[in-house]
Amino acid sequence: MPPDLIYSLRQVEKQRPGSDAFRLSLDALDVARGDLLALVGPSGCGKSTALDLLAGILRPDRGQRFAFAPLAGEAAQDMLGLWRAGREDRLADLRLHHLGYVLQVGGLLPFLSAKENILLPCRTLGTLAASADTLRELAERLHIDRLLPQYPATLSVGERQRVAIARALAHSPSILLADEPTAALDPHHARIVLNLLAELARERGVTVIMVSHAPDMAVEAGFRLVRVQTEQTESGAPLSRIVHSGQEAA
Repeated sequence: MPPDLIYSLRQVEKQRPGSDAFRLSLDALDVARGDLLALVGPSGCGKSTALDLLAGILRPDRGQRFAFAPLAGEAAQDMLGLWRAGREDRLADLRLHHLGYVLQVGGLLPFLSAKENILLPCRTLGTLAASADTLRELAERLHIDRLLPQYPATLSVGERQRVAIARALAHSPSILLADEPTAALDPHHARIVLNLLAELARERGVTVIMVSHAPDMAVEAGFRLVRVQTEQTESGAPLSRIVHSGQEAA
């Protein structure tokens, strides 16, 4: 795998059962370090499923290659091999150390203050003492300094999303995955939050892959679009495909 890539996937598939069944195939996905990518496509096409696969949360049904290299200069992790070997402990360790995740509505713990939510990954990693400067910087950049003592119930949706972004970046991950991080915001505040996310990611060298239903807004913030292609199999079942070599322009 080329050293500039953080992900390289070939023919990684996941079948979703049930009334809204579909098959997602990541035919070819190469993600370079520092990329800002936005997955776009119709609702229900598997964008969030793709994020869960990349996060090591969802087990692929099959695949030819799923290499993850969170740190430059170190050997890539064979994610398919880890799943086959039942190494959920190793997958959890990779998530803890190298991934940040932002949900649609923040996913903050209601019984923790904003500050405690932000520092939760650092506490889990045992790096709490070294995180004071990072907390201060993120709080200033995201304009949440005064919100740190408050609890999620007292914050607006936009404020909760900014706290969630700070939490996702606090432990200096290699990659940040975001599932429609601005979906609950009005267009004005969505642009503010998305631009802040992109700026912080660039400054910190963090790769970002997000799901978006606002492609124009994503492009304005500097994201490149990865379009999920939808079709039907011969049996009429929905099939979604992702192909991104890293060379496509937005």
